[in-house]
Amino acid sequence: MQKNPVEYLYLQQNQLIVHNALERKLPPGYFFCPHCHETVEIALVLDGSCDFMGNNEPLPVNAGELCIIFPHTIHGFTVRSKVPCRFLQAHIFPQYFLDIDPHVAQELPFIRHMTDERSAYFLRSCTPELLNCIQRLCRETGSLDVPFHRALANTYVAEMIFLLSRDITQTHRQVFTIDNPLAIHAINYINSHIEQKMSLESIAEECHVSPRYLSQVFKKSVNITVNAYISIAKIDRAISYITSERMQFSEVSSILGFSSAQYFSTVFKKYTGVTPSEFLESSSIHPL
Repeated sequence: MQKNPVEYLYLQQNQLIVHNALERKLPPGYFFCPHCHETVEIALVLDGSCDFMGNNEPLPVNAGELCIIFPHTIHGFTVRSKVPCRFLQAHIFPQYFLDIDPHVAQELPFIRHMTDERSAYFLRSCTPELLNCIQRLCRETGSLDVPFHRALANTYVAEMIFLLSRDITQTHRQVFTIDNPLAIHAINYINSHIEQKMSLESIAEECHVSPRYLSQVFKKSVNITVNAYISIAKIDRAISYITSERMQFSEVSSILGFSSAQYFSTVFKKYTGVTPSEFLESSSIHPL
């Protein structure tokens, strides 16, 4: 018997669908290098303005606009305004929707876009309903010690999916343009083995090609080197550990294979423009 959308989403209540959700405030000129991850990234700009670089195309996002970056889309971030950019940011795991009943997916088109590996991003004006929903999601995700926080956070994700599915025809959609299977294979391998020691040679062996060939294809498809992407992916994971799991910097450095906490801080600042301490301060969750 097929489940309706409400029944399906209710069954996800015990899963960890939300990777993190918080309010951030970044200074003018802040820059985060191109990167890629397996989560769906949601950014709702409250004040100021920024540019997302989605697949090397500038995507201006202004106050009151909602940008959603889908998995495997290479993207960077720059604060364009002369004032700090304040925004709500969340990362959602899409894998819990991969085996969804086709009947449910048909009624919730936003789920299809989360999982089709072709969608690059959505950009739309944020409705009051979406703003309220994302605010509640950020509040609940920051309440790790409160009973039922996971179930409530997942409920707000379900609400957001319904709201976005309802308005999907008014949303700007771009087709995912990185279509080289070798580059995507390398990216997925790096992301899923980020706590292990990796090199261009070991990744090439996993992809069954020579290091030289992988290097050429990766640079052409992603516009950065394999080694640069490894560093980017490590810093992306470090941000998750620091903000959502509240790990100490020394612990993060050790888990991700940096030779020292000082070197970790150096690499972190190279790719984010700030030290881990400065980043954590800018990422503090504020009452909404």
